[in-house]
Amino acid sequence: MIPRLYENTDTTWSTFGICPLPDAISCYVTEERNGEYVLDMEYPRGGQWANEIIVDRIILADPHDGATHAQPFRIREVTFDMAGNMVIQAEHISYQLNNVIIGIGTYNYTTAATMWSAIAAGRIAGTNPFTFSSNIATVRAFGIEFQEPEPFRSVLGGSDGSMQYIFGGEFEWDRYTVNLHASRGADNGVKIAYTKNLTGLTYDIDMTDTVTGVVAYWKSETDSAQNAQATTNDYAFNHFAVVNATESFPVKPTTQELKTWAQNWLASNAKDPTLSVEVQFIPLWQTEEYKEFTALEHVALCDTVEVIYPPLNIDIKAKVVRTVYDVLSDRYTELTISTVKKSLADTILQLMEK
Repeated sequence: MIPRLYENTDTTWSTFGICPLPDAISCYVTEERNGEYVLDMEYPRGGQWANEIIVDRIILADPHDGATHAQPFRIREVTFDMAGNMVIQAEHISYQLNNVIIGIGTYNYTTAATMWSAIAAGRIAGTNPFTFSSNIATVRAFGIEFQEPEPFRSVLGGSDGSMQYIFGGEFEWDRYTVNLHASRGADNGVKIAYTKNLTGLTYDIDMTDTVTGVVAYWKSETDSAQNAQATTNDYAFNHFAVVNATESFPVKPTTQELKTWAQNWLASNAKDPTLSVEVQFIPLWQTEEYKEFTALEHVALCDTVEVIYPPLNIDIKAKVVRTVYDVLSDRYTELTISTVKKSLADTILQLMEK
């Protein structure tokens, strides 16, 4: 689509706005699963509407392939590159929740929806035009306490005690509506495969936070120390965490008691290596050959896809966690999938041995 520019006070984007920006050099929307949602545009300094592109105005653009409607991005920075062209950085309108401040206090809730209502009622600064919906059915007695004022958006995700931390799920930011889905995407059986539609691939294996074993210990000033270990047995070598179990035992535990404690701790805290695969591919649903299979071949953020690349023994099924969408060309330029499932252990080790 052709991006359009709107006044910073517009909240419906139902008119033609200030102007279209057909002479933009480039325009990309990047969205991450439960993460950033931004627009980057390059515009010629001598372009027809260059003087209208100023900080705090809004650019309306399609955020991804098959979008129901365009999304608003508020301009946060305008700079100039070496060629003198304008470099525009904008954030999705949902970032406005960073300027809705929640006051000090304790907020009690039972569901994601009642958490939203309770937190929203604690607003002490900023305007909140957002509404909320969620299909997560979890019902428990929860409470969160703020020792200092907090931005509303940080309460939704990104920190311990946040809505996403408590209830899980995947956010979808749709203009002034915040949706927390139990699972945002779908698995339509899409395959991104060598010799089919895969045009480029890079992979990254991150073992920074990997925990596949634990050494638990107990100590006291009057008795000899005790230790025990447990491992997942999924890997040729283990990454150990060292954990103090002293407070869990008022008296010295037996070796078996401490070993059982270690096994229980590991069952809740084990972390596999993270495998991320970034792929470049041909969107077959946009081609004549596959036009009858659009529903099967379409890919969007949080969808599950299968990536097959025999030369590196890659055959994984995982979620799309990041997309970069070329607004002007109406197609993705980057798509990243990532998984931390234990079933990938063998694949990861094979890749590391190459």
